[in-house]
Amino acid sequence: MELRGDFSSYSEILDLLQIVSIGKKTGEVLLNSNGESITLQLKDGKVINFKTNVPFLEELKERVRKGEISLSEAVKFILHYIAMWEKGRFSFLEKEVKTEPIEEIDTIAVMMDFTKEQDEMGEKLKELFKRNPVFELSEDIGEPVTIDPESWKLISLISKGNNLAKAIFHGAKSFKSGLEKIYALKEKGFIREAEEISKPTTKEKETEEKTGFVNPEVFEKIRELLVEAMGPMGEFLVEETFEDMEITKLPVNMIDTFVENLIEKIPDTCLIEGESCRERLKDEITLLLRGGADGN
Repeated sequence: MELRGDFSSYSEILDLLQIVSIGKKTGEVLLNSNGESITLQLKDGKVINFKTNVPFLEELKERVRKGEISLSEAVKFILHYIAMWEKGRFSFLEKEVKTEPIEEIDTIAVMMDFTKEQDEMGEKLKELFKRNPVFELSEDIGEPVTIDPESWKLISLISKGNNLAKAIFHGAKSFKSGLEKIYALKEKGFIREAEEISKPTTKEKETEEKTGFVNPEVFEKIRELLVEAMGPMGEFLVEETFEDMEITKLPVNMIDTFVENLIEKIPDTCLIEGESCRERLKDEITLLLRGGADGN
């Protein structure tokens, strides 16, 4: 069983997970958006593990191993993060999953809990998370504030310069409770948004994309090339190469290394019009990464 396509709402991802769960399928659900990727690994329709190139999401696994949160809670964290994506691509490939399970959780139950939390959160909370500001401690407190252990941990993370998302994903017991506590601290004047350091300017972003790192949108074109040449398995090669190189963004000075690692993953048996896929794709992918063709 193979499924893939585009999504413009997290509800479409929930539909996919429902199909996989009810069908008791084993394999991987791969989700991509704007250079970020998340893979949910399932066995007999139950989520058993995950992997991602978003560092603070990947660190959720360590929190699960330490017993701070359950795998169910970690997956809900991930679904809340995906809910902020405006669009992306999905694929499901039915295959043997060799990754060691963390737990086996009821996918449908997790989805229902997540949906309930989404419904209960007001638009102000969702908008705050979407902005993802950096906070700083206020000099004056508007109202008395009760500091419970979870709030104190969040304050500690905020005081170290972590943005909203990182503070919640590192320190909250659940996504909903963390967001609600930070919002309450903000409303009572205990913390305030430090807008001048929360986000890089447009000029800084453009400079980074043009001089420091390859634009994430280029990798969508590379995935399309790989899928066209190899079928659905090509969808996974970019993320696997990022994992092997232990990077989440591709520096311009590592393009050649990235291409070599990626090409090595293409089977010798892959042919395009009788020519080796490796040779044909190597030139096309390099051209895209260096800003040629449609990659600029």
